[in-house]
Amino acid sequence: SAAEAMAMREKALGIHRRTLGSDSDEIASSLVNLGASYSDQGMLEEALGKYEEGLGIVRRNHPERNATEAKILVNMGRVYSRQEKHEDALAMFNKAYRIYRKTIGLETMEVALVLG
Repeated sequence: SAAEAMAMREKALGIHRRTLGSDSDEIASSLVNLGASYSDQGMLEEALGKYEEGLGIVRRNHPERNATEAKILVNMGRVYSRQEKHEDALAMFNKAYRIYRKTIGLETMEVALVLG
């Protein structure tokens, strides 16, 4: 079931934290994947919590800004949009767009998806 899958992902995250440390890029990636799973299940607050935690790790590890940060911001924007928090969604999309513009350029699929 979906609930069992989520419980397994949370358990795996706990194991990763113990073995890799709480601030590794792998933990950030696991948090983002877990956030996406929560979002898919309609558990939007839980999704945002995982995205925010992953975003914090990415920002600490990569203060120069990068495409991973932008991807997380896009995911957060989608959740805000589903919650009908359109100003928050737009703010996330704008931040992601600016990061993508600086890091990977404008002529990319990622930027097209943010604009789309």
